[in-house]
Amino acid sequence: MTSAWMVRAGRDGEREDAALQEGFAIAGWPELGDLSTIGTRGELRELVASTYPDRRDAVIANWTGQLWRFTRLFEAGDLVIVPIRSKDQLAIGRVSGPYQYRADAPPGFQHVRPVRWLRTDLPRSAVLPDLQTSLGSLLTVFGLTRHGAVNRILHLAEHGTDPGDPNGGAIESRDELLAKATDEAAEEAPRLTIRQLLGLWGAGRRTADVVAEIERELAEHGLTTRPPFTEGWIDNTIELVPVSVEPDPETVFERRATTQRDDVAVPADELPPVLLRIGDLEAASRPVCSVSADDSLIAATTRMLANDYSQLAVFDDSGAVRAVSWESIAKASIAHREATLGEASVPVRVVDHDASLLANVNEIYNVGYVLVRGSAGAITGIVTAADLTLQFANMATPTALIAEVERRLRRRVDEVFTLDEIRAASNKPSKTNSAADLTLGAYEHLLKEPTRYHRLKWPLDHALFVDTLTTVRKIRNELAHFSTTDPVTDDQLRSIEGLINMLRTVDPRP
Repeated sequence: MTSAWMVRAGRDGEREDAALQEGFAIAGWPELGDLSTIGTRGELRELVASTYPDRRDAVIANWTGQLWRFTRLFEAGDLVIVPIRSKDQLAIGRVSGPYQYRADAPPGFQHVRPVRWLRTDLPRSAVLPDLQTSLGSLLTVFGLTRHGAVNRILHLAEHGTDPGDPNGGAIESRDELLAKATDEAAEEAPRLTIRQLLGLWGAGRRTADVVAEIERELAEHGLTTRPPFTEGWIDNTIELVPVSVEPDPETVFERRATTQRDDVAVPADELPPVLLRIGDLEAASRPVCSVSADDSLIAATTRMLANDYSQLAVFDDSGAVRAVSWESIAKASIAHREATLGEASVPVRVVDHDASLLANVNEIYNVGYVLVRGSAGAITGIVTAADLTLQFANMATPTALIAEVERRLRRRVDEVFTLDEIRAASNKPSKTNSAADLTLGAYEHLLKEPTRYHRLKWPLDHALFVDTLTTVRKIRNELAHFSTTDPVTDDQLRSIEGLINMLRTVDPRP
C-alpha cells in the first residue's frame, strides 16, 4: 500500500537545490553517522541518545521516530513531498531506492533517499487548505494520512489540482488527531478531554501500560500534552502541543540549565512520586461559585440556597479569597445583630492542585472544605467532605464487589474440588491449603476446563462466565497494583456487577 511522506529541506530551505538537482530527499542530523547498519529501532534510539546526551527523553524518542521512518519505513514507490520555501512551491516524487549515507557530502546532506521527481514546481496554492495544514507539521519527516492525502497528492502530481477530501475532514481516529496536532499552520492546538484521549487508544483508565503507550506514540510524533494527561481529573481538558523539531546544529551541544522547565513537558525521571492528589478529584476542576466581598450577606445566602451549596468563596478587589458557610453565618448572626458578609466571612485554606490528598483529609473533614489552586495560580475548584466521601466510595465499591466475587468462588470451589485439585491450580501449591489461597487468575485456570467447570452445577454459559471472570481479574490487578487513581469505567463496573449477579443467582446464600 502506497504511503505519502513529507521531508523538509532544512530550517531555511538549505537542502532544496541539492534535493531537486541530485534526486534525493535529504534529512539533517549531521552529528549522526551512517545509519544503514542499524538493525532495530532500539539500536537507533541508543545512538541518538548517546549523540545528543543533553536532550530530553521525549525529544530523543521524537528524533528516533523521524529517522526510523526515513531510513526504514519509506518504501519504493511511496510518495514524497518536499516544500520549496524559496518559491512557495512543492516538489512531489516517488521513493526510488533505499536509504544511503553519503560520507563525502557536506554536513546535513549525508542522509538521503533516492527520489524520482514527478513534479517540482507545484504552487502551494494549488493545495486546498485542509491538506495544506497537514503539510505544515513542525517535524522534518512525517507521514501524511489525513484527508485522503495519498490519492490527493498523486492527483496533484499528475494533474496539478487538488480533488479535495472525500471524507469531509473529520477526525475519526488517533492517527487523524496526531496528524492534526502536528500541523504547523493550524490556528490552535487540538483540545480534548483526558477521557477522550484514552478512548482513542482503546483505554478507559490511566494504567501504567496505557500511559507508557500513549507517551511513546506522542513522543514519536513530536507531541506532548499541556497540561500532562497523567495529572488531574479524567474529564479535564488538555491540548496536544509539539515538543521539538530536528536539532539546531549551532545549539545541539548546549547544556540546558538544570532549573529549566518547558511549559509543555518534564522528563519522566524528574516527575514527582506518584500519589493521590487533590487535583485527581473531579471537584478540584469544578467551577467555584463565588460572591464579591462588596455583596450583601443576603445575596450570598440566596446564591447558596439557589445552588444548594454549603459554602461560597468570597473574593475582594485585590483577588484575596475568604469563604462564607452556613456555620460561619450562624456564628456571625449570634455575635452581631445584623451581620454583614464581611463579618460572616472566614479565612479559608487554599491548597495546590498537586498537593497530596491524604495529607489534607483531616483539614477537609474538620473544616468541611478547601479551595484548590491550579498551576496558573487561579482558584479552580472546591473540595468538600462530601466530595471525599464520594471519592472513597468510588474507590472502595469495585474493590468490595471483587472481594465478594472471591468469597463466593472460594466457598463453592472448596465444596466441589479436592485440595490436590485446588493446589494444582495454584502457582504456589505448597502454600495453598484451601481455595482461600487462590487468586482470581487461579480460579480462571481451574474453571477454564469445561469438565471441571460443569462440576459446579451452575446453569451458566461456560464461555461467557470465564470471559467475564477474565475481565474482572484484569480489573482487579489494576486496582491491586494501584496503577491509576482514575475511577473504574462504566463498562468495567458493569463487568464486575455482571459477575456478581451471576454468582448471587446460582448461589443465593449470603
